[in-house]
Amino acid sequence: MKHIVVISNSFYPIMGPTSAVIEKYVKALKNDYIFHIVTKTNKIDFEPSIDYDISYISSFRHKLYCQCLYNIENSHYKIISKLILFFIRVCFVIQTQYSFPTSRKWEIDAYCNQLRKLCSKFEISAIIAVSDNFVIQLAMLKFVKENHSVKWISYILDPYAEYYIYYKYKMFKEFWRRANLKKEIEIYNTADYCLFSIEMYKYVTKTFAIDPQKIFPIQFSLNKQLSGGLVSDTSKVCKLIYAGSFFRDIRNPEFALSILEQIPDIHLDMYVSHGECEDIIQRFVSDKIVRREFVNRIQYIDMIRNKYDIMVSVGNKSSLQAPSKMLELMSTGKPIINFSFSRDSQYEMIDKYPLGINVMDQDSDAVDKVSVFCKNMKGKILPF
Repeated sequence: MKHIVVISNSFYPIMGPTSAVIEKYVKALKNDYIFHIVTKTNKIDFEPSIDYDISYISSFRHKLYCQCLYNIENSHYKIISKLILFFIRVCFVIQTQYSFPTSRKWEIDAYCNQLRKLCSKFEISAIIAVSDNFVIQLAMLKFVKENHSVKWISYILDPYAEYYIYYKYKMFKEFWRRANLKKEIEIYNTADYCLFSIEMYKYVTKTFAIDPQKIFPIQFSLNKQLSGGLVSDTSKVCKLIYAGSFFRDIRNPEFALSILEQIPDIHLDMYVSHGECEDIIQRFVSDKIVRREFVNRIQYIDMIRNKYDIMVSVGNKSSLQAPSKMLELMSTGKPIINFSFSRDSQYEMIDKYPLGINVMDQDSDAVDKVSVFCKNMKGKILPF
């Protein structure tokens, strides 16, 4: 069988949204191909995967960063670990000013080195580069210049040059934007095939001159593990779940939480990492809205299938972004409430989704809309 490599950030032991999307394709094709995964993780204490052949990239600073996270989580040397983390983050911000594309530049060489090792052991037929950031695509751009015979399939959900997050901490933003735009064009023209979300496909075809024979729009895929719906539940309380992160400027939770606290007969569990919106979250925490810590992906999938009725999404600020998180939510087949601040790509995705509702921040009837939706959608799921 042919050997295929998938490069994707946060694949195991904690699976990120982008990896969750591509894993469906890996599972569907694993009987016909031998897959190798190259990824990165912030965990240092976990059982090796029994399902996949996984290689991890790292560096001295990344190992130190992971060790500090581990120490804090396990109450070992917490104060000194927090100080070290603070200095590492300061270094990241400083390095961002001169490092291309970001302070994660080290990952480009690290991914290339892992690919070289795999190519020395196996005859690799194709590499699927999955973006949750463009460092992975830049690593592939460098690698294929050394290895012309390997097919490069890009899987891209978000924009690059126009994605504001790359400029959040940079000076001379227009200079970096032009540099990113040049690289984005080179990536699209060099890759053998580019797979895009529908929203990214529309943007790319309007913005760049790319061979139309090598670019493809793809829809989301339902996750077969989640088919079947909730176990028997006689409670009238509709159970909602949000999992992810909140950011004050990018993904502010205040509007969503202010609406949900007014909805009768619901319970929301938020699996949210600690970040910059702590004051907002704590203001709304109650018996109805509960803050919880992250769980591993196996628990997460099981909880979605057996415990929750509705998924909650809070819209991003970028109008170009078609977040992998949204594709992951849609793959559950469960009802989705999307709290949106503009009629962006996420709004369009939910507008087409059979069990979805968009709630705009200017909707005067937002409470009524969400109340009716929760009542009507409890226990429903799309068939696989």
